[in-house]
Formats: sequence, structure tokens, C-alpha cells
Amino acid sequence: MTGIQSHPMFLDSEPREQKRAIARFYDRLSPHFRRLWGPHLHDGYYRTGREDRELAQQQLVEFLAERARVPRGCTVLDIGCGMGATSVWLAEHLGCRPTGITLSQVQVDMARELARERRVDADFRVMDAAHLDFAGTFDLVWMVGVLGHLPDQHAFLSESGRLLRSGGRFLLADWTLADSVSPSDFARFVEPTLRGMLMPQIVSAGEYVRWFEAAGLRTVEVVDITNETRPTWDKGLKIVQAPAVLRLALQLGSDAVELLAAVGHMRRAMRKGLIRYSVLVAQKPDSDPT
Repeated sequence: MTGIQSHPMFLDSEPREQKRAIARFYDRLSPHFRRLWGPHLHDGYYRTGREDRELAQQQLVEFLAERARVPRGCTVLDIGCGMGATSVWLAEHLGCRPTGITLSQVQVDMARELARERRVDADFRVMDAAHLDFAGTFDLVWMVGVLGHLPDQHAFLSESGRLLRSGGRFLLADWTLADSVSPSDFARFVEPTLRGMLMPQIVSAGEYVRWFEAAGLRTVEVVDITNETRPTWDKGLKIVQAPAVLRLALQLGSDAVELLAAVGHMRRAMRKGLIRYSVLVAQKPDSDPT
């Protein structure tokens, strides 16, 4: 089958339970992620392929900040802020005023500690991205490797315009589905990846463009950086295959074991061109009265 634009694969539970599972997952595993994966819970951007993992992760933040043309001193909503490293980088290097949200209290505690260590002004809160509670708007919404965790991505993006001031930008970077994926390839390679990564759904970059435009945002840029991020999973596979990591996963439970397996599934799906890494920048028109 060709021309597939969207493949929903909902976990075998209700959205509320999915969110609880994600919160429990990151509460338990974030300290281990920090030790094994680094301060950023996202892919790396490999310019040469020889970078170490932490440098590549920082290079992704730098690349995304350039693509989004992040203005110095701007207000940023970092949705799915993880352990706070991106928000802290934006505050340190661009003087931004970030607010980071996550479902995990452990991650909020880790992010606040990092901000204190670096002596930057950054606000971190436990908050559900599907139920944002902010009175004001932001210059920039930053969402990297997070949208796939939301049970209803379309509903979230349809409301995204209200988060931005006029002229504000939305930076979205995430794994996306290739435009042509057969049902058998989806079942064999993509679905196990989503399950292990706690992702209810994956769609194409084109679908995101349509959703942004339906929300009244103008898509400024779409960039595919699959080639630059693919080494993340080559290096990740070496990490998860280490005996000590396998033993740790067995101690932590079935979701940790599925996550390790998903690293291999992601590597295969990316190598086959089934899953891409897409960067989208959308802007709220200056004339928008909302």
C-alpha cells in the first residue's frame, strides 16, 4: 500500500492511563537515562559522525535554535522538557526565559537542580501538555521528541495557536512516518518501535503541515535530518546491548526491557526509510487577532 499519511497505533489503554504510564516510566528511569544517555533525552545531530553522544545532542539544540531563529531574550514554552538541559541551554546561550513542562515530578526536580547549578532563571512545572494552564502567550513553543507521546496530536496542534503571541513561532522536531509504508512493514518495524517508546501515534511530516495550517499557523520550513540523526541509534544499540544495561532493565521491569528492544526497532525502521526525523517551523501571523 502506498500514499499512507497517518498510522495511528494506540496503546492498549485509555489516554489517562497512558499518561500515568509515561509519568511512572520517566519518574523511575530518568536518573538512569541521565547516566547512560546524557543530559538531553533526544536524538543527536551528527555533523561528522565522530561526535560523542553529548556533543551531538547539544548540536541538535543548536541546529534547531538556528532553524527557529530564536530571538535573544524571548519567552519559551519547552513542552516535554525532560531533565531541563534544553531550557537551560536556551537560557545560558540566548538569554531566553524558558518555562519547561513534563509529566514527571522527578524530571522537574532534576531540571530545577540543573538550573540552580548553572545559575539560570528557568521555570519547571509538572503539567499535562493536553491541558496547558497558562494565562499568557509565548514567543516560541519548543517541542522536540514529545508530540508522539500525546494520544491526540491533532487536537493538540489545533489549539497550538493560542499559545503563541502574534508573530511567535512553533518549533517541532520529531520522528515522522515516511509517505509510503506498507501495512506489513508498519506492523513489523514501526509498531514495535512505537510500543517500546510509549508513542500512541506517528504521522507524516505532511500531516503536521496540514494540521498547523488548519490551526492558522504558517509553515515556514520543513527539514528532514534523518541522515544526521540516524547515528543516534547505532550508538544507542551499543549502549543497550551492554550486559550491565540489560541486567538493569530486567530489574526495572517490562517497560524498560521493551524500551531496549525499541532501540533496535528504531534503528531498523530508520535504516529502511520507514521512520524519518523531521523538523518543522510554523509561525503565527502578525495580523492574527487571537
